[in-house]
Amino acid sequence: MRLRFLLSLLLTVGIALTTWYHITEYDCPAPLHYRLGNLDSDFALSRDEARNLLKHAESYWENPTNRELFIYDEAANFTVEFIFDERQELADAEEKQHEVLDEKRQESEEVRQTIEELQAEYDSLTAAYQEAAAEYEIALSEYNRKVNKYNDRGGAPADIYEELQSEREGLNQEADKLNRTAKELNSLADKINELGEQGNRLVNDYNREVNKYNASFVFDQEFTQGDYQGSHINIYKFSSEAELLNVLGHEYGHALGIGHVDDSSALMYYLLEETDSEPTLATSDLQAFYEVCGYEESFGQKIRRLIRDLLNNI
Repeated sequence: MRLRFLLSLLLTVGIALTTWYHITEYDCPAPLHYRLGNLDSDFALSRDEARNLLKHAESYWENPTNRELFIYDEAANFTVEFIFDERQELADAEEKQHEVLDEKRQESEEVRQTIEELQAEYDSLTAAYQEAAAEYEIALSEYNRKVNKYNDRGGAPADIYEELQSEREGLNQEADKLNRTAKELNSLADKINELGEQGNRLVNDYNREVNKYNASFVFDQEFTQGDYQGSHINIYKFSSEAELLNVLGHEYGHALGIGHVDDSSALMYYLLEETDSEPTLATSDLQAFYEVCGYEESFGQKIRRLIRDLLNNI
């Protein structure tokens, strides 16, 4: 009788414990044992690189909380899957379009710099031309005054005549030089105008590409780059290592049982902001974590951890 009662009690406790475990299984299941699952070959990422990034993303939650929350374990049932689909195709297309924009911006910048250099050369040459032209006009006026003076006297003496001829030759040479400079200025002006038109075309082309890029790729992105599915995390797309780490950090938060927070600066915000930097936890992220996991491991969490360890070893 006593044995039957004991067996019945053990069975009742076992059923209750099993029920409780399954109900609370996903409430801060730390430390969460996980491993890399499928890695689609279309991703430009090796398995070693992916594993290193998965491990690195643990630190975004573990360092601020000073808790061991994730353990990479090749025998774990929980996996992180990299699934290539239309989202990554869109990300690849965005990267290519971004490269087109960079090329057009660079080409436009090179034309602008050339125009500035030619304009500086034109301005310098114009100033020199104007100064030389003014000196030429003074010299020519003085020459004409001398010629008129001697003409009024019936002609210049032989020695003066030779001097006037020499001055005339010098003035003719200076006039030729001024004419060459004027042609050079006209040529520079034509180049500047031609480059200016080219620059305008490049700017218009660039603006069209920017509009195309904005229409195709610029929008508030919900966290569709990945999702948490209870037994695994799916990663669908990323355009950079920083984006992948942000997505991993966000989905790791869900795997700990943390929902979205109403804070646009938070890692657990439902929209993914454009970023080139690794994620950091906001105060609201930490508050959400402590609400789920507490400030230290609770008795219930310890029991769930023992059960998970037993199940993993079976």
